[in-house]
Amino acid sequence: MGLSVLLLSRYGRMGPSSRVRHYNYLPALKRAGIDVTVAPQLDSDYLERLYRGDGRSPRAMLKAYWRRLGHVLTARRYDLVWIEKEALPWMPAALEGIFFGKRPIVIDFDDPWHLRYSHHQNRLVRYFLGHKFEGLLARADVVTTGSATLTDWAQALAPRVVEIPCAVKIDKYPLSPLPEQPFTIGWIGTPSNVPYLALIAEPLTHLQRLYGARLRVIGATHVSLPGVQIEYVPWREDTEAAELAKCHVGVAPLARGAWEEGKCGYKIIQYMAAGRPVVASPVGESSSIIVPGRTGFFADGTQEWISALSSLAADRERNRRMGLAARERAEEMYSLQRHTMTLIEVLQSAYISSEIKRAVRKGEMAGVQDDGKLQNPSVLTPAE
Repeated sequence: MGLSVLLLSRYGRMGPSSRVRHYNYLPALKRAGIDVTVAPQLDSDYLERLYRGDGRSPRAMLKAYWRRLGHVLTARRYDLVWIEKEALPWMPAALEGIFFGKRPIVIDFDDPWHLRYSHHQNRLVRYFLGHKFEGLLARADVVTTGSATLTDWAQALAPRVVEIPCAVKIDKYPLSPLPEQPFTIGWIGTPSNVPYLALIAEPLTHLQRLYGARLRVIGATHVSLPGVQIEYVPWREDTEAAELAKCHVGVAPLARGAWEEGKCGYKIIQYMAAGRPVVASPVGESSSIIVPGRTGFFADGTQEWISALSSLAADRERNRRMGLAARERAEEMYSLQRHTMTLIEVLQSAYISSEIKRAVRKGEMAGVQDDGKLQNPSVLTPAE
C-alpha cells in the first residue's frame, strides 16, 4: 500500500528525539511503501548554536516558525500527517486543525509535553494554552508515546494510544571488551540535561579518590563539578557507540519531578546496547528498563550511588557480566527492528481508519462489510 506522509518533526537529524523517534525508521518505512517527506521545524544549525552555549536566536526562531508555516500549508497534499509533539508551538490547538482538514493525524511524544504549557511560569500562557496538548491528542487518530507514564496519561484523551519505546540500531553497537584503567563512568546527553550530573557530584568525587575514576561526558562541554576529573567528547552520530564502549558503566541521574517522571530513558538503552551496565535514579521509565542486580542498579542518594559504582569498579568480572546481560536485554526489548512493524501498522491503520470514516460520511460503504473489513480496497486508494 503506497502512502504519502508529511513528517512535521521538531528537529533535524541532530536532535535526539527526532532522530530516535522518527528518522531512524525512515528506511524501513520506505521499504514498506510509506513515502515520508521530512519537514523539521528547528534545523541542525539551530541546535549547534544552542549546544555551543550561544542561546536561542530570536531571528532564527522566527525563521524556523515561518518555515514551519510553509510546511503546514502543504499538509493536504499528503495522505497522512505525522507530528512530533505539536505542529505550531504557542498556537491554540484549534488553529492547527484548520490546516490539516480531514487528513489523518498521528502524534508522537516522548516527554510530558503538556507540562510545557500547563506549568509555564507565565499565567497567560497557562490560561490560554494550559490544555493545548490535551486538545491536540483528542483530535489525533493515533497517538504514540515513549513510556508507560506517558501512555497512561494519554489514554484518557486520545482515541488510540500505542506505546513505542525509544529504540536503538543495535548493529551500530558492536560489543567491545571493557577498557583498561582508569575506571571510566560514562554520561551521554545534551547540554540541557547537564544539571542532573550535579546530583552525583559527591559519589563521582569519592570514586575518583578511591579508584582513580574519571567521568566521560559525551555531547556537552560545560560541566561544573569541582574536584571531578572530566573528559569531554564531542557527540557525533557515527561515533557515539564507539565512545560509549570506552566506558565501564553508564550513569543516568535524575531529579524527582513531573517532567522527569515522563522521560523515556534513551541514554540508559544506549548504555545497555553498548554492553555496559547502568546506574540510574529510580525515576521515570528507568524503573522498567533496568533489571536491578542483573543489568544495572538503581541509586537514590549519595551512599547508594557510591555503593553501586564501587561494586563495579572493584569487580571487573561483575562489570563484564552485567554489561553482557544489559546488551541482551537491549537486543530483546529495545532494538529498532523489534518496533518497526508496530510503527508501520500505526501509520497504515490510521490512514485506513480515516478513509473508512470518510467513506461513511460520503455514503460509500458498499465496499465495506458489516464487520468493518474492506471488500473493495480501491475505495481506500491513497491520494495522488
